[in-house]
Amino acid sequence: MDARNFDELAGRVEGVGQALLYLTAELEMAGIIDGPRLAQAWRTAQRPNVLPVLETARRTLLELAHALDEARKNRQALALR
Repeated sequence: MDARNFDELAGRVEGVGQALLYLTAELEMAGIIDGPRLAQAWRTAQRPNVLPVLETARRTLLELAHALDEARKNRQALALR
């Protein structure tokens, strides 16, 4: 894979991740899903670490959980203003 193809793939994965977080936050604010519970499920998702790509997937889930929690904290802080 050359650098251009890697950049294209990385950009697409980032876009999907951002879309997932936006959708999750919207569903949480609408009371349709339990955001903290989902974030906890992402944190505790166990993947056998036999392949490096699975470790990357686990780390990505942790990053998504953190981003969801931070977005919630920011919304709560704005609501208090």
